Amino acid sequence: MAFLTIYIPEDKVSEIKNTADIVEVVSEIVLLKKTGKNYVGICPFHSEKTPSFTVSPEKQIFYCFGCAAGGNVFSFLMKHDGVSFLDAVKILARRYGIDIPTHTLSPEQKRRMSQRENLLAINRQAMEFFQKQLLEAASGKRAMEYLKKRGINKEIFESFNLGYVPQGWDNLLSFFIKKNISLDLVEKAGLIVPRKEKSGFYDRFRDRLIFPIFDLNMQPIGFGGRVMDDSMPKYINSPETLVYNKSRSLYGLNLAKMKCRENESVYIVEGYFDLLALHQHGLQNSVATLGTSITAEHVQILKGFVGKDGGVILVFDSDDAGIKASQRSIEVFDKAYINAKITVLPDGYDPDSYLFEFGVESFLELVSRAKGIIPYLMDSAVKKHGLSVEGKIRVISEMKETLGSITDNIRRSLYIKELAECINIDEFTVHEKIREISLRNRKRAKSLTWPNTDFDLGRHKTSVSDKTREKAPQGKWGRLERQI
Repeated sequence: MAFLTIYIPEDKVSEIKNTADIVEVVSEIVLLKKTGKNYVGICPFHSEKTPSFTVSPEKQIFYCFGCAAGGNVFSFLMKHDGVSFLDAVKILARRYGIDIPTHTLSPEQKRRMSQRENLLAINRQAMEFFQKQLLEAASGKRAMEYLKKRGINKEIFESFNLGYVPQGWDNLLSFFIKKNISLDLVEKAGLIVPRKEKSGFYDRFRDRLIFPIFDLNMQPIGFGGRVMDDSMPKYINSPETLVYNKSRSLYGLNLAKMKCRENESVYIVEGYFDLLALHQHGLQNSVATLGTSITAEHVQILKGFVGKDGGVILVFDSDDAGIKASQRSIEVFDKAYINAKITVLPDGYDPDSYLFEFGVESFLELVSRAKGIIPYLMDSAVKKHGLSVEGKIRVISEMKETLGSITDNIRRSLYIKELAECINIDEFTVHEKIREISLRNRKRAKSLTWPNTDFDLGRHKTSVSDKTREKAPQGKWGRLERQI
């Protein structure tokens, strides 16, 4: 299999992308007319009479509402001229007079790049095998019936490239053996597993509905497999490989990215079927996590599509799931300066079942009442512990780690004030408890500072100096209990 022998540094690719004007590039091919902030024209990728092709100079992207083609300036040249990404970069570099310092790859870099290309090719062949089993094999009828039972229509399962793998230990293994593909590479792709007691391999996925996982360039990088009965484990995912890193991968982002940009918002759900349901009901600015918590990499990737001020809505099927995920992700969203919100569905429902039973309008009504992560956690803590003396102590105990993890001093102070008002406790007292956590985090991360500031304590205004802090009671709960 062929592989590149040169590469272009990422900072140079970014320079070219930032220099190029997508309106200028597209205008050479499409007659564009300014409409508001954007430009519109006849789509060059499908036949139409009414212009539905839109170019945004602000976001430097294009999108056709007729055929759903979209992307950045590189994507446009790749699709229109039929060139590779590397060639699109070179074309724009020449156009804007930017020198490209291409580098010859070392033998190790060549080996890794070759292996990466091989793994992607193997994944694509596996995906095609899974699709054929679903659509053509007799054994795939059960999977088709299962999809029908779950309410998934043909358009959705085709756009997500769903597949099926039959019962048996060597269906995919035999497929690759017949193609004379290196089983060592198939193992590195995470598709087969070495036998423990004897030589040879067996299929990782057996008798499961298959969900291919794509990167942003529409390359299949991994797979998820779901059983169609009550056997466990319900889901199996590909292990991490040279091409698949779950902390950077979001299911469905390859299809959702343009809608995320267009709506400047994204829904994040947990399950594969949850995501399919959202897309089928028109909420195409939706992605799913892949059996992992939201990571800093996930947030940075999404931030690139929805913007710093864009909306991020986490949708959970229970308060327990919402609380746990919120506590894990608060620091990630805080550091990215994104004010994510949370929607929790009624007991017994996940996004999939809720949408199919109540419809998209009811779902959007719930979403309209979404709360910020910290207000949600505050409400949950009060609901859980109540407002008795002991309850208030437990509320503060539960919230102190969350509030102490907020790196922005102003935001932290505002939320502390909100918590103090919520449970009717002196704000300074709450500040003192949270300050212990913040100082500990500052020592650990060497990034937090606790400023000398004035805290509004009802009618009084008290300046908190270093000297005052030194004299403050150090007992863990003494002052708080006396104040309550």
